[in-house]
Amino acid sequence: MDALTLKERDWAFNSVIDCGLFHVLSDEDRRLYVEGLAHVTEHGGRVFLMCFSDEEPGDTGPRRIAQGDLREAFAVGWTVESITATRFEPNPDTDERHFGDDGPKAWFTIIRRDVGDCHG
Repeated sequence: MDALTLKERDWAFNSVIDCGLFHVLSDEDRRLYVEGLAHVTEHGGRVFLMCFSDEEPGDTGPRRIAQGDLREAFAVGWTVESITATRFEPNPDTDERHFGDDGPKAWFTIIRRDVGDCHG
């Protein structure tokens, strides 16, 4: 399915997991995605989001995301509860090694859908 069409769905989730999608979206698609998340995430529900970090050196792989980008994207109708530095685990079966053995740097973010927001 297309994650940019979440606003067309009649779903309601208390927890949503995004592991590696947010960082591949353009600025415009990111806006549509967050609007869609607001539509399908229950008030008080949480999004657990893991994305490439701007602390990862180089430019190989997905677009790097700064903590400020995350806070800005979820500024209206959401509360960013935490942003924690972590790493993506590399696929041990691949011959392509663009990152260190411990994997590329990432942000693990917990974002709560505001209870009083009526936009979604």
